[in-house]
Amino acid sequence: MDKFKISSSKRDEIVNKLQQDIDAANQYYGEEIEPKILKRYAIYHSDEDFYKKMFPKLSERCSIRSTDAQDTISSIMPSLMKIFFGSTDVITIQGRDGSDQQDDRAQTMQELINYQLDVNRFFMTFFQAAQDGLITGNGILKVDWVRQYNDKPQQITLNEAAFEQFAAQAKQQNWQIVNVMPNQAAGGIDIVYIAPVLTVNQPRIMNLLASEFRYEPDATDLNSIDFIAHRKIVTLDYLRKQQDNGLYENVDKLAEKAIEPEYTELDYQNNLDVDDEPDQEDTGRQKVELYECYVNINMTDDPDGELTPMIITVSNKIILRIEKNVYGRHPFFILSPRIDPHKIWPDSSFVDLIAQIQHTKTAILRQVIYNAALSNDSQKAINLSMLEDADDITKGRAFIRVNGDIDKAIKAFPVSPIQSWTFNLITYLDSEKENRTGITKYNQGLDSNTLNKTATGINIITQQANQRLELIARIFAETGLYDMFRYLIKMNQLFINEPTVIRLTSGPITIDPTDLDGEFDLVVNAGMGAGAKQTNLQNLQMLQGVITQLANVGMAGPQQFYNCAKRIIEEIGYKNVDDFIIQPQQMQQKQEQPQESLSESVKSDISQAPYQVQMQYWAKQGYQVNPQMFTEQAATDALKTAVDSAAKNIGGNNGRQGTLPATNPSRRVSQGAAPNISTAVGGDPSTSATGIAGGAAGPNGNNAVQGTVNSF
Repeated sequence: MDKFKISSSKRDEIVNKLQQDIDAANQYYGEEIEPKILKRYAIYHSDEDFYKKMFPKLSERCSIRSTDAQDTISSIMPSLMKIFFGSTDVITIQGRDGSDQQDDRAQTMQELINYQLDVNRFFMTFFQAAQDGLITGNGILKVDWVRQYNDKPQQITLNEAAFEQFAAQAKQQNWQIVNVMPNQAAGGIDIVYIAPVLTVNQPRIMNLLASEFRYEPDATDLNSIDFIAHRKIVTLDYLRKQQDNGLYENVDKLAEKAIEPEYTELDYQNNLDVDDEPDQEDTGRQKVELYECYVNINMTDDPDGELTPMIITVSNKIILRIEKNVYGRHPFFILSPRIDPHKIWPDSSFVDLIAQIQHTKTAILRQVIYNAALSNDSQKAINLSMLEDADDITKGRAFIRVNGDIDKAIKAFPVSPIQSWTFNLITYLDSEKENRTGITKYNQGLDSNTLNKTATGINIITQQANQRLELIARIFAETGLYDMFRYLIKMNQLFINEPTVIRLTSGPITIDPTDLDGEFDLVVNAGMGAGAKQTNLQNLQMLQGVITQLANVGMAGPQQFYNCAKRIIEEIGYKNVDDFIIQPQQMQQKQEQPQESLSESVKSDISQAPYQVQMQYWAKQGYQVNPQMFTEQAATDALKTAVDSAAKNIGGNNGRQGTLPATNPSRRVSQGAAPNISTAVGGDPSTSATGIAGGAAGPNGNNAVQGTVNSF
């Protein structure tokens, strides 16, 4: 829906300006970017037609092709994905002011974004974008926000006055009132109605094909750009549905003058079944070229007016949607393994590093195979006058009829042997490829001679070889992912306006919008010792020893031990650390909470012990005790023992029959006084008074001496 009320002349002015930007971006893409992309894809796929043009004569003899580019990238991807989807968060969110409240909110935001990435199946999206980046030079990610409503039945109870207001609101919102029933108990009216309920409210992350990405030709970086757009090929049916949902307008006007989109070579290559001649009778299938433009544009009638960030969707010079860009930036993020300063699309990609080596190996391999074929099935010179029938040779018959000497009738042409330096050249090319890319046989696990070398030496070689891979991972994280996380934080703060439940490994948690407020800093962890897990574990074990020594002098505590253990578990590869260790804060809470109940439990247990044990216990607590204080307890214990013994002798299987309940009189103790009050020695337990006579009334109405009173 049109969020800006602008005049017709201003609308035409905006359309003309946007069309100029679109035309310039399309021309730049077609002339500068797409030819490079097509060539890089052809090298990566080792395309047969590509090498036919490069080696026409060799292609007539042999079609074998080297696949160095594809093999190298395939070797990179497992390690690269492990860096970004291992146990450690690549981007860590921290509170900017360092307060506990901000740190808690940062942790909540971290968990929310991790959950959103998981819901979006970000592993596959990132894999495709990273692979695109290695092949073409740029992998393109786009993030937008999805809100989905589903009609669901709901119930509410209102009084008569409120019901009238609700009915008017329901009619205005097109809610369907299903049932209205009086509620005698509540004194109101029960209403069952069907209304849209927000069921999806989350970001959406997608990987764009290069042909869908447009920007102004003179842009040097994505952070300061005035025009950037997402080019889409969509059907009129899709646009009509979006108009019904309130997203677009003027779709009917577009349908009247819609023209077929101009497909690029990359469009055709990506989808060989592109339907550029749809059924004209079914307008729903007709396709149009749509541009979702993120542009800084003057929205006033003043020619010197300030540029306003806008989101304008246009097709065939018709504006379908126009609104202010509340995000603060465009939603595109680039993963590029090689960065050319002051250029968005690099002049050379990772594939270009390997291209010449792959071309050379392709030519050499074709020559070697052709030479081997000639050696095994060489050409022959024949004397037709000495052959009964030439078909004996050409058709490969078992018997060749010869008139005279066979050496004079048939003679094989000599074949030059393969030069000895040929395979040395191939080995040199492989070594040169490793030097250029940093991907060696060691970090691919392909060197059969590794067993003949020391573990330390191999470790050093592997770490050196991984430096190039670490740099690629770091660039990915510092550019595309860093900006994407910052954007996700902004979107969550803008669009999450009600409590949201997310699923974690430790169980579901509810996030309130206020939990996401605040300013956050981002810390990049990617590229830190990638592929050197063993070395990192050794360093952590050494650090653990240092922490132990520091703890002896009071310079380290439980939190430091926890941090070290957590990092070790993460380095091993387990993500849910809480399955293995408890945080110090949780241990402290557990120790503080059960103290009172534990004390009561100890008192309850000690009251059931023999009086000798009770005497020792209370003596250790600092009370003055003597055997006379436990006369009643001793008599009770003796009586219980006698009754239990008699029951065992009489009852058999029903030994509990006739068992008397043991008495356990209530007792109180005061500091410095007897812990158990009984009658005098030899007194009758049935008539004895429990408590200290003459004491002040306790809080429960019991008599107790003045001082602290503990029941047990």
